[in-house]
Formats: sequence, C-alpha cells, structure tokens
Amino acid sequence: MASKEQLRKVALYCNEYDPSRNELIDSARTYEDKYENCVNCNHYNKEGRCTLNLIDPILSSMAMDLNLKS
Repeated sequence: MASKEQLRKVALYCNEYDPSRNELIDSARTYEDKYENCVNCNHYNKEGRCTLNLIDPILSSMAMDLNLKS
C-alpha cells in the first residue's frame, strides 16, 4: 500500500491522471482533493487501487531514477 505522499508523487508523474470532478466547495475540500493525488483520480477505486495498475510501475520508475542520480 502506497503512502499519501507516494500517491501524490505518482499522480504528478502519471500520464493517465484524471482528477474526478466533485462538487465540493473549496473550504470543505480535503488535502487529497486540493492536490494532484491518486485518491482523487477517476482511475482510483474504492478498494484503494488504480484500475489501470499504474501505481507500482510508476513508483518503481521513480525509484530507478533516484538510484541513477545517487
């Protein structure tokens, strides 16, 4: 299971990120709603999974990038 921070980073790097359109007013929006995050993507289901199965491949790619830089 990815952390909240990882889900934010995945959304930033995901080409398929598609934010859900909800009708919440700005003052009532939660942390996950305010920022790009897998949790508010249309491809993220109620079970906490990406329906496109992209979270793990993106995290792996990010980890490889970090290894190359170090």
